[in-house]
Amino acid sequence: MKIDQLMINPSLFVEKNQPVNAASPSKTSFSQALGEALKSANETIIQSENMSEKIATGEIKNIHDVTIAAQKAQIALQLTTQVRDKVVESYQEIMRMQV
Repeated sequence: MKIDQLMINPSLFVEKNQPVNAASPSKTSFSQALGEALKSANETIIQSENMSEKIATGEIKNIHDVTIAAQKAQIALQLTTQVRDKVVESYQEIMRMQV
């Protein structure tokens, strides 16, 4: 799969109660944006775990919703891992620079 075929949902990186305005520049720092993205990924994983528990107890009858939630959690975890790896790699590259 080519990288340009991947579509990232921008709502993963924005709090649910915060309005999205593409016209105005964002005033959040990188650390805040990263923290919000991690929080969103964590919420997705927790939601998937809760749905898995409910399917096991019989509260949810539709296995499709649980499977979709599990896939979303897996993708969120993979994205988080890739971002972490790139941040560490960038830090190591900066540390190798000679001043």
